[in-house]
Amino acid sequence: MLGFVAIPCVVSATDIDALRKTSDAVLKGTSDEHRERFRSNGSLCNLAELPEYADLLSDSRLLEALHALGAEDIRWTSGYLISKPPGGAPLFWHQDWWGWDSTISYSDAPAQLFVMIYLTDTRIENGCLRVIPGSHRKAHPLHDLPAAHTKALATEVDTQSPAYASHPDELAVSVRSGDVVIGDSRLLHSAYANTTEHERPLLTLWYIPNWGSLPDDVRATLRDIYERKVVDIDDGEDNLPTCEAWPASAFEKIRELIPRVDGDHAPLRWNRIPDTTRMQRASEALCD
Repeated sequence: MLGFVAIPCVVSATDIDALRKTSDAVLKGTSDEHRERFRSNGSLCNLAELPEYADLLSDSRLLEALHALGAEDIRWTSGYLISKPPGGAPLFWHQDWWGWDSTISYSDAPAQLFVMIYLTDTRIENGCLRVIPGSHRKAHPLHDLPAAHTKALATEVDTQSPAYASHPDELAVSVRSGDVVIGDSRLLHSAYANTTEHERPLLTLWYIPNWGSLPDDVRATLRDIYERKVVDIDDGEDNLPTCEAWPASAFEKIRELIPRVDGDHAPLRWNRIPDTTRMQRASEALCD
């Protein structure tokens, strides 16, 4: 019940080298304004605008890793190149689930999974992941922090604030390049500062396990995320590029992973704040 798993050596060294070259080129073209807007993250380059990652999104090694964890009928919604520059700030504590109004949010099964692919070896010094194990199901004091991904939180880094500071319950997740970390979107996590002189890039992909079992309103919201109608880090911008604009050869690689919805279903209200009393009752029940 940790809420995440690290799987070694999923992506080959040859493929990591190619992904690193692609990512270095993307980062070279990233504006200073983007880096400042996402100062805490380091960067948030949306893969919906980058068809060069199409092969990765549908990579059989990633899908097999998800299958091994019980995921079937998988869909993909979004992904990001998240890279801390040399001297980059720590990432704020947060969890990424937005569907806390739905009863499924308080069950064992995850509705959304992150797949993190690190393109370099990571450790505390260069900004590796840190997590609060079990926080996807159990209430924790860090749930009382502001909702994730606000502009103020991402740009006004205060390392003395609980939103950025180390916590006694945290666990550092150091990995090697080519390792993959898969986790529940409800898991509280952040990342350490990058105190080295080198960039620390990773690719974060968002997959949906067991698509057909989800409520209609949750699937409608996931469709809207894929279409970039609702994601809060986009600052309310309209008509943002989506994968539908990719060259046909790239789009065809992910076609089967697109979260299509039949019928005119209203999306679930966007809510990143859990009802921790419901989480606590759920965690107690698991211990009985």
